[in-house]
Amino acid sequence: MKNKKLLIIGGGVCLLFTVFSGCGERSGEKEYNKALASWKSGDLVRAQGQFERAIRKLSGNEIKSVANNQLGLVRWSLGKQKRAIESFAESCRLAEDLGAANLNLGIALYHAGQIEQAEFELTKVLNEQPSNAAAQSYMGLIHMQKKDWKSASREISSGLRSNPNDAAAQNALALAELHQNNGSDAAIKRLKQLVSAYPDYAPATYNLAVIYDQWLHNEAAALGWYKQYLQKAGTNGREAEFARQSIARLERKQARGTTSASPQRHTNPELAAQYITRGSKLHSDKKYKEALKQYEKAIQADPSQKAGHYNMGLTYYELKKYSEAAKACSNALKLDPAYADARYMRALSYTRQRKWSDAEREAKALKKLDAKRGKSMLKYISDTRKR
Repeated sequence: MKNKKLLIIGGGVCLLFTVFSGCGERSGEKEYNKALASWKSGDLVRAQGQFERAIRKLSGNEIKSVANNQLGLVRWSLGKQKRAIESFAESCRLAEDLGAANLNLGIALYHAGQIEQAEFELTKVLNEQPSNAAAQSYMGLIHMQKKDWKSASREISSGLRSNPNDAAAQNALALAELHQNNGSDAAIKRLKQLVSAYPDYAPATYNLAVIYDQWLHNEAAALGWYKQYLQKAGTNGREAEFARQSIARLERKQARGTTSASPQRHTNPELAAQYITRGSKLHSDKKYKEALKQYEKAIQADPSQKAGHYNMGLTYYELKKYSEAAKACSNALKLDPAYADARYMRALSYTRQRKWSDAEREAKALKKLDAKRGKSMLKYISDTRKR
């Protein structure tokens, strides 16, 4: 069992928000209030710039700590993972006591693959708040990365006692128990209950497919679960690529070795991810034209990389090329119609072009995926239209 594929964890991102009250009109606070208003209205790009300017002007570590944490949340929502981590770290540095930023930093570091640093930050949180459910769940995910299944089960179970409706934690617990007990029955039961309770939660479907495939060698069941996963998750990402390859392998096996009539196009998702990472760094450094070249290379390496198209849209937006930004987001949505970030940016790009009907259509579609952001975008469009 040691050679089994490490299953997708699918840990949800649950970053915490903090508010600083009592801001007046001293230096920087006016800009800070503008940033909060932009954030509330859903204009994340503008909110990011306003938070950055406010932080440079603000005095007092407490409010600067809170503002940095909020800037980190905005950057995270815009897909700027590295810059978000920088903001959370600065918020922690300025804070006198442990707060939401410490937990946010630990979660962000985990998703960035910086496991040791994430464990360090989450341990600090748990030392002060032993029953913090989010910190417990993510500590469990870290133990899973280390294949310490017993510790993972203990931490995740503790987190679920405080938050039993955490789908990602339920999914992770099933995998921890699978490896710890070296048996699949309990894991399959938990995952099927999870699929029933949360039909759109794709990682549980993926894990069922892998268990039936690699643990039980039930090819018919595995094939069905892999196909369900692609229907829910789309075609982008490492797990989707693995699912496609597994479906092809199982179908060939079912057809007794016959080859597919239509050859598949060779893609390189790993190389595409490298180009996207380089492009994101250049974008953060405001080298937008250079960033676009990296995203173009990413799309050439793997046209199914929705992040490449979306990041290209963000970059075109920064260059005030709103038509190109909308087109890039459209390409991302062709790959994943439920890509809320791309819906948001396309609506914003249409608004900049004063294409009101298109913008409102996108905002309404966004509202179905993310009610809060969709509602905020509709309000932003209405307010902008009146100016």
